[in-house]
Amino acid sequence: MITLYDLKTLHTGTRRGISPHTWKVRFALRFKGIPYTLRCIEMGDIEATAKSIGALPTSKKADGSPQYTIPFIQDSKTGKVISDSFDIIEYLDITYPETISMIPKGTRLLQGYFGQAAYKIIATQIMPVSASLIPTPYHTQGMAEWFRITRPDFVKVSPEQEKEGWEKFRSELGEVARLMKETDVFAMGDRVSFADCVLFGQLMVLKFFWNEETTEWKEMMNWHGGRWGRLIAAYYNLPDVEVQPEDPSS
Repeated sequence: MITLYDLKTLHTGTRRGISPHTWKVRFALRFKGIPYTLRCIEMGDIEATAKSIGALPTSKKADGSPQYTIPFIQDSKTGKVISDSFDIIEYLDITYPETISMIPKGTRLLQGYFGQAAYKIIATQIMPVSASLIPTPYHTQGMAEWFRITRPDFVKVSPEQEKEGWEKFRSELGEVARLMKETDVFAMGDRVSFADCVLFGQLMVLKFFWNEETTEWKEMMNWHGGRWGRLIAAYYNLPDVEVQPEDPSS
């Protein structure tokens, strides 16, 4: 069984995920049909938890020390522990070859580059808007404190800035939509891939802040001919493969 490590929040159900990178992995696992359990930890416990199971750092901090991030997985089938969403999904492709490949042969560079570009170009447009809402009532006390100490630059935005952020986000998603056929559900047409994991993750993290009943979410699902609503639906139309842990507090 695969254990996927994510951040703990006070949300339940489809809105509990606050990391776009963990949502990428959840998307891949569902399309692959691989069962997993989700273990949610506090922001301040990421490094200690990662070290305790042998998860590698994914980058370096400004002072040169190792930076540990979620998601990371622990696979009881192989004993392997893998960090970083791209590396995790590539590991799943290799280790479970009977499932659909998210990084088709010959596309590794393209998939990886798209993932980096999408985060830098698309996500950064809406990030100041969502970040200005932190902490929400659904952040744990530990996460709220972590943001207060480490992200003092997260400030409230004006209505004008919020509107501008949404317009820029819509515009950048529109550039992606423009390069796809009108009937395409996935970035590669009728074939799902890592690029879809990335787009799905960027959309789903916004559900943490704006639920299905909000004007923002409803409008976003109808942008560009309803393309993003179809991507979300493609995920939920598949059987859920998350297995609830025996200890519900984990």
